[in-house]
Amino acid sequence: MKNRLQHCILYFFIHVIAVISVCAQNDAPTLVNPSLRTLGRPINTLEFSEFAPTISADGNTLIYESDKSGRWRLYISSQANGVWSEPKDMDVINNRVMPGDFIGGPCFSYDGNRLYFTSNMKGTVGGMDMWYSEKINDVWQAPKNMGKTVNTAGYDGFPSVSPDGKSLYFMRAGTNNSPTGQRCCILMVAEKRGNYFINPKALPSPVNSGCEGYPRIMADGKTLIFSSYRSGGKGGYDLYQSKKTGAKWSTPVAMEFINTPKDDELISVPASGDIIYLSNTNKNNKDDIYKLPLPKEFRPDEVVSVEGVVKNEETNKPMPAIIRVSNIKTKEKISETENDSLSGKYNLYLQKGKKYDVSVTSKGYSFQSEVYDLEKATAYETIKKDMVLEPLKLNASFRLNNLFFDFDSASLTKDSELELDRVIEMMKANATMQVEISAHTDDMGSDAYNQKLSQLRAESVVKYLTQHGILQTRLVAKGYGESVPSVPNDTEENRAKNRRVEFKIIKL
Repeated sequence: MKNRLQHCILYFFIHVIAVISVCAQNDAPTLVNPSLRTLGRPINTLEFSEFAPTISADGNTLIYESDKSGRWRLYISSQANGVWSEPKDMDVINNRVMPGDFIGGPCFSYDGNRLYFTSNMKGTVGGMDMWYSEKINDVWQAPKNMGKTVNTAGYDGFPSVSPDGKSLYFMRAGTNNSPTGQRCCILMVAEKRGNYFINPKALPSPVNSGCEGYPRIMADGKTLIFSSYRSGGKGGYDLYQSKKTGAKWSTPVAMEFINTPKDDELISVPASGDIIYLSNTNKNNKDDIYKLPLPKEFRPDEVVSVEGVVKNEETNKPMPAIIRVSNIKTKEKISETENDSLSGKYNLYLQKGKKYDVSVTSKGYSFQSEVYDLEKATAYETIKKDMVLEPLKLNASFRLNNLFFDFDSASLTKDSELELDRVIEMMKANATMQVEISAHTDDMGSDAYNQKLSQLRAESVVKYLTQHGILQTRLVAKGYGESVPSVPNDTEENRAKNRRVEFKIIKL
């Protein structure tokens, strides 16, 4: 009896090991790359497919497709300390899709507040349309069609929006078929005007060669990864990368480290630009999701992430606002976006090598602005900065952060013009407002010298405002020297805080 029991136990373990071995063999990806790492459970399963990943810009939220419910649906998971949470069904979207409908190609916006995807669910304009769902106060909303300005009577799908929110890349059905009989598509780009993307145009050669699809624009706004069926490939659709300089795109380069003889289509890269997420077919003919380092030659230009919450100074509660980003040297407006109206959260992705003016405004409130000098930035980083707006009321006062003077001088620099123009805009919108422009110094130098310098600086600001249409009678210039420090003059950092110009409402 004892021998029989031992035999049964031995048989059980041999059987389990054999099953594990077969599963492991069948679970092996067709892509051979020593750096490839599976996301494992709870994302991947043995018996079902996990496909088309999209990763949030911060790398901590994943949305993908799976057929584990019996048909394709979208699932979402978040990562903490390298561990993925149990995926949740995105039922607010999935429940709108009938069993015979298609849903696929999820793609995050870079601020994390929109999810774009493709479907022919009820409400579709043509054969296949682009849709989106908004996240409001951390809750995903019912999907909306992107409209007839980009969706046609034919096939339009797999959208990807640039980090500044201005450009929509997608694929549209063409007139040719691939050598394997699939309908070829062409890559399109549309520009945003107001709340809509309009005027879709085909991307030029050499990006479009006749059979392309699945575009993903990277966080630098100019690196495009897409699939293409073209000569020199490994068999099916292969992944290529092209970079935009001005209006021209570079010759696409095959991403050999990731291409296989099968169709290679959908990838996702976080804002850090150093990791690529992809789905790959296993030897059991199922798809799983993997990640691997993105080789340096394929990485987008590095960016810096700026994120935070816009708050009401009076209540300390989140509030809606408009965030504008400009090149401080050229005064070119780079982007204009809205934050999440309920949570107050905002996210920006700024390319390195430039100096930026970032301002936050809301009707009936002061504005807040910051300068981000990334001309010498060398590595990806996340800057956390909450922005506080004060209601416009009598005696309300706030600092003009982006005003700059020549050293030991009252001469305003060109970099101050964006800030001064915001003051002008606010005063024109509030025609009866009268203000005091006050200038302050640190404690370096004599009291008399600091008093004179601060008065001249306040007068320089007033002079600029009057030269640009603001009546002198609405303005008072007042220099306070070192007499009203905002913080003790005990460190160089604190002295910099005390060297400031403030805007105070003395009449509404």
